[in-house]
Amino acid sequence: MAIQLKKVSNIETLALGFNYEGEIDIKNDVPTGGSVECQFNSASLAGKIGKAAVIVDQQVPADNSGSTDYTGYTVQLGDAGDPDGLVAAAEICAGGSSPKANGTILVNTGADTFGHVVADVTALFVSATELDEALALGGKVRVLVEYYPTAGDAYAG
Repeated sequence: MAIQLKKVSNIETLALGFNYEGEIDIKNDVPTGGSVECQFNSASLAGKIGKAAVIVDQQVPADNSGSTDYTGYTVQLGDAGDPDGLVAAAEICAGGSSPKANGTILVNTGADTFGHVVADVTALFVSATELDEALALGGKVRVLVEYYPTAGDAYAG
């Protein structure tokens, strides 16, 4: 599964230093295994990431379409070399231990530094107790990145 990032047009988000964004509707976009690639123009991100963030817009409910409630559901952001290098795993399940509140922004909590070179960026969701991430009945997060494509980018300034 993949989501398409778009260029940021919101002045507040641009002021925070992010130039690409995307939304993940957990109920509809997260498959079994929990891996959601972030793409631009239907291609993997290839270039440098200055910073990255995940915003929790809606927590994942503990109840799901499986037989056992979730006791945890985390999100992390990274690349193939370091799956949580951009944003470290954070609890987003309402029934989990110390879940992040709706409206929380997690910026560069991973170990990667400014200018990290990527060939892909993936949001990884991991559930606990009910081990199928695709059974979630809700939840939304936004992914924000300061991204500089290797191939360059159109300048409209």
